[in-house]
Amino acid sequence: MIKYAGMILIAVSCTACGFLFSDNIKYKLKQLEFFMKFFDNIIKYIKIYKYPVEKIFVVYHDKDLEFFLDKLKKNGRIDGIYKNPWEISLQECKDEGLIFFKDKEYKIIKEFGTRLGIGRAEEQLTHMNLHAGKLKELYKNESVRELNLAKLYRWSGGLVGLFICILLI
Repeated sequence: MIKYAGMILIAVSCTACGFLFSDNIKYKLKQLEFFMKFFDNIIKYIKIYKYPVEKIFVVYHDKDLEFFLDKLKKNGRIDGIYKNPWEISLQECKDEGLIFFKDKEYKIIKEFGTRLGIGRAEEQLTHMNLHAGKLKELYKNESVRELNLAKLYRWSGGLVGLFICILLI
């Protein structure tokens, strides 16, 4: 009886691990979508409303990016002087395990914010449109592959659990 309970426990835990890895991949893709939406809004606020960067971070609300927006607001003013908090905030999120990007994705997101608030609005928009386009293209190319990988993790977790159970019989 204990043998069968152990086999069920192994099968369930392997399946759960597969679903956990699958959910991490799906969450990473969702985070990319949230950042792409944020990029579009930043570009809109600068292009149409001519908002300064500090005001954009205060005005923009998104419950899914709240962790990043809070860091942007917190790191923006140092000794009363506004500094671009993008890189510092992004690194803090990465160090705390709040974002799960690959190096290519992280680099594009990091480079997007390097010119925020520096130079004329047209220069900023050109720079941001370039990096927003790169991220959208990368997302389009990688999303199908990543979703297939997530599906593979779900299936392989369950199959590995069943295989181990068969070996124990």
